[in-house]
Amino acid sequence: MTKLPYRQIHLDFHTPKLSFELAKNFDKQTFQKTLSDASVNSITLTGRCHHGHIYYDTKLPARHPNMRVGRDFLVEEIDACHEIGVRCPIYLTVGWDAYSATHHPEWLERKENGEMYGFEDFGQLSPGWKTLCFNSPYLDYLQEQIIDCMTHLGEKLDGLFFDIVWQDSCSCNYCIQKMLERNFDPTNEQEKKEFAKETEEYLKKTIYETVHSMNPDCPIFFNGGNIEPEIREDLPLYSHLEIESLPSGNWGYQHFPTVVRYAKNLGKEYVGMTGKFHKSWADFGSYKNQAALQYESFLALAHGAKCSIGDQMYPDGTLQKTTYQNIGNVYGTVKELEQYSAGSVALAEIAIIHPNAVVETSNRVDLSLAGAVNMLNEADYQFDIVDFESDFSKYRLLVLPDKVELSKMFSDKLEQFIGNGGKVLASYRSGLSETKEFPTNWGISLDSFDSQVPTYSYFEAQAFPTLPKEELVMHGRSANVRVTSGKEIAKKALPLFERNYLHYYSHFQAPVGEETDFSAAVKTKNIGYIAYPVFEMYKQQGVYFYKRMVLDLLSDLLENEKICKTTLPSTADVVMNYQPDEERVVVHLLHYIPEHRSLTIDTIEETIPLYHSKIEIDMKEVTRLTGADFAEISIKDVTNEKSIPFEIEENKLKFEVPELNGYSVFTINQKGK
Repeated sequence: MTKLPYRQIHLDFHTPKLSFELAKNFDKQTFQKTLSDASVNSITLTGRCHHGHIYYDTKLPARHPNMRVGRDFLVEEIDACHEIGVRCPIYLTVGWDAYSATHHPEWLERKENGEMYGFEDFGQLSPGWKTLCFNSPYLDYLQEQIIDCMTHLGEKLDGLFFDIVWQDSCSCNYCIQKMLERNFDPTNEQEKKEFAKETEEYLKKTIYETVHSMNPDCPIFFNGGNIEPEIREDLPLYSHLEIESLPSGNWGYQHFPTVVRYAKNLGKEYVGMTGKFHKSWADFGSYKNQAALQYESFLALAHGAKCSIGDQMYPDGTLQKTTYQNIGNVYGTVKELEQYSAGSVALAEIAIIHPNAVVETSNRVDLSLAGAVNMLNEADYQFDIVDFESDFSKYRLLVLPDKVELSKMFSDKLEQFIGNGGKVLASYRSGLSETKEFPTNWGISLDSFDSQVPTYSYFEAQAFPTLPKEELVMHGRSANVRVTSGKEIAKKALPLFERNYLHYYSHFQAPVGEETDFSAAVKTKNIGYIAYPVFEMYKQQGVYFYKRMVLDLLSDLLENEKICKTTLPSTADVVMNYQPDEERVVVHLLHYIPEHRSLTIDTIEETIPLYHSKIEIDMKEVTRLTGADFAEISIKDVTNEKSIPFEIEENKLKFEVPELNGYSVFTINQKGK
């Protein structure tokens, strides 16, 4: 049953000391009308901000210095929201608190050299946020403030959003003392990371137990800025998930489409959070382009997520009218279409194994994972992102991008999947055991790893019909593998010579030289293997033929069958879901093109309509994934409230989309439903 509202605002209120009264121009009726007109039905309000200030009437010393004596601004906001049926969970900062950092600098995280951790420009004489350590007495104050907030709000509390929930590899006095007490070596960076992770887990459990001792039903979310497989350990502490992802901020347009495909498989309700800003949080006076705001919200809806748009209230307690007109334009559509997202399940035939289940990455999205997501999405494949704890049984094929080496447990699980007829497409290091050996039924053996970049490959025409018949340069390292029982479908070759200061050829690499004894790609009945980190190579360089290499091999393994084929360009998004309660398939089509129009950010300025696009859906595969009988159906374009003519030929449902102008939703309904 759906619990979270679909049209949310995340309202920051990080407000320093002012020269005037806080929220002096707040007007309840204006506030209510602004939210109602924008179709908002949930708004996260700030209880304590990054400045450390508290916005309800409290005896704690961090009460905002410019909130009038006797005033309770947060409660005013809550009461105004509840009067119009708007839910309002409360935001509480955790890791950044300027008030505490100023009054208790000994509570700050410290690097080995004594420097602080923090956000952007955070030096002693700089304006950025400084990060607090949870092994210090700050944790006691944090608990006190949480209890104070919950006691003060009582039954008015709709939930708690805890922000900046992570622990860095800290060398403050408190951490060193506790590490020594627990036999961690403070000079060993890996042990410091392990201790920091344990501290973070302890923090979450402490907050969870504090909250649930007072209100067992209170929704809780811990925000660390990303959702990756490591969340599994703490997942029971979360009531739901919120994917903070402002594409024009530090997240980019790669982040949300990747993370949501993983988050949707964790068994929790989930929210997609973007922002109204042209850049990122607190970009006052800026407005996100309407087309960008549409895409970011509609893509969340297509993936079964609730929508959230970030904003920041002005210090006088007012909201920007134009901002909420823009939000209202988007949320008006969300209000009409959210019924086609509620309770939906992805119709995914492929799953990508999340590389971060095996290795850490410094990127917000692992480059190999990003490349795999882009390749499949651009080809209209329906896919999830999973980890080793996921159920593989519904998928026809698993993708192991570049670096997914196998533990004994995962190796056994993968072999069971293959034994049941499942297919695997792997690249580079993926598939190697802890002893650096490939499974015997993969038909390959590892000789060594080649650091020479670039090299070349020749591809068999039958296996790779869309690749050039001549050599293809491979701008990435490679695994030197030999065929044992598989079929070699691509051969590795070297340049005439390796480029160095004594011997170089023209502007770049030398032309192709002799073939080697090593295979560039190998295939068995159930396995396809590419010896290069082709997914990361595609993300880094965007070479079209690297994508085609993967798609040709995918098509071969899946015998040219896929649940959805279209004539849409690679810039479109196709997302297919099933709503069990309504017994209908929902097809979401989006066409928005992010552009790098500035030196620092991507954005979307306008929609580009597409006409007369053909859609073909494999209803046999739909039945396999849903268990539903679609013997007699109807199709409706719910965006334009029109029935769509169609034909069925050999279990393939075919119809045409006359016009796709940004976002359209189609339902495939059982007759009479």
